[in-house]
Amino acid sequence: MLAANTSQEAWLETFRQLLHHHLEPLQSTPAVNVGSLVAVAVGLFLVFRGGKFERFLVCAFALVLGGWLGHYLSVLIDVPGPITIAISGIVFSVVAYKSYRAWLAAGSVIVLFGLAVIFQLGRGDLERYLPTASNQKVVDDKVTLPSKEVQLKNLYPEWKEQMSNVGEKAMAQLREFKISGWLIPVAAAIVGGLLAYWALRAFAIVWIGFLGSGMAVLGGSTVLCANWPDFRDSLFTNPQYPAAIIVGLWLLGLIWQAKEARFPKKTARESDGDASKS
Repeated sequence: MLAANTSQEAWLETFRQLLHHHLEPLQSTPAVNVGSLVAVAVGLFLVFRGGKFERFLVCAFALVLGGWLGHYLSVLIDVPGPITIAISGIVFSVVAYKSYRAWLAAGSVIVLFGLAVIFQLGRGDLERYLPTASNQKVVDDKVTLPSKEVQLKNLYPEWKEQMSNVGEKAMAQLREFKISGWLIPVAAAIVGGLLAYWALRAFAIVWIGFLGSGMAVLGGSTVLCANWPDFRDSLFTNPQYPAAIIVGLWLLGLIWQAKEARFPKKTARESDGDASKS
């Protein structure tokens, strides 16, 4: 038991170091505040009303996906970007509107598979994702430290560089997986496919609500960290608290949507009919 607690604390400490390294202090700017509040609003919408608008959500996702692919297509074939983005987004949205259930089924498989892969990566050695570069330089047998600006850049590199480094290390870890390492992700994908086949709408509400809960809590945490810097340290010291809030908000949303589905509100026509009968 003691060894398990020690191992868990070591993993948690490494995770805290990852947060401190990869998430630099935020400035309270309109872009950060407005973007974070939008993320909170969208996340809460997914948590509490996602089940009512599956087709709309799928079409919105297809529009964004189509626009993103259209951007790269315009670069590939050397055509005007805005036209390609608009056409691609519209085409994807129309296809998604006609086949939104297939999109939801595919999302069910992808989400469970992705969560299982993240779980497997998290079980590995997180220290590989920590920076290994030294801030010291040796010149003429003398140890010198770089400037404050260079140290800050080493601690918080550009986000594109960070994402690239994390992606390369994650892919290296995935290549190290043996058959046993892929059992959980493959099993999760199969379970996602079965749940999508038997209870597509109910299961879609579950994973859409979970994604929305994570988006809302992360957006709210971003606003707090940007406007109250001391909150950032306390948040990183106890990352289990926002994780618990994500789970709690997700469960609350599932209960709310289940209640709405079981006891739908009466329409005006139904209310008039009940009044005439009485």
